[in-house]
Amino acid sequence: MLTLAVAEGVQVALITAGGTVVVGLIGIVAEFMRRQSNALTEVRENTAEARDQVSNTHTTNLRDDMDRMHEDVREVLSVLSQHGTEIREIRSEIRQERRERLSVSERLDDHVANSLLH
Repeated sequence: MLTLAVAEGVQVALITAGGTVVVGLIGIVAEFMRRQSNALTEVRENTAEARDQVSNTHTTNLRDDMDRMHEDVREVLSVLSQHGTEIREIRSEIRQERRERLSVSERLDDHVANSLLH
């Protein structure tokens, strides 16, 4: 076995320095573990919140509910399309009636003007 002849003061200094380094490393490891614990707690809270938002607490399947809603939306869009067609037809009829009314009004004005002249 190899022994080193080191002065007692140097030995004390080396042990003190080594102890300081070990305490520093323990502090770094403790801080790292604290941060990891905080991060895991945050992930756990976020996971619980997400689970609450997406958990199916009723008796029907979410996919079936979404399929029915999709069918309802398609039906509403179909009805809206029919309404659009009907509105265009009504506008066309109103334009036609307006043209006819203006034509009758012009003929009546012409008739009144002619009858006043004679």
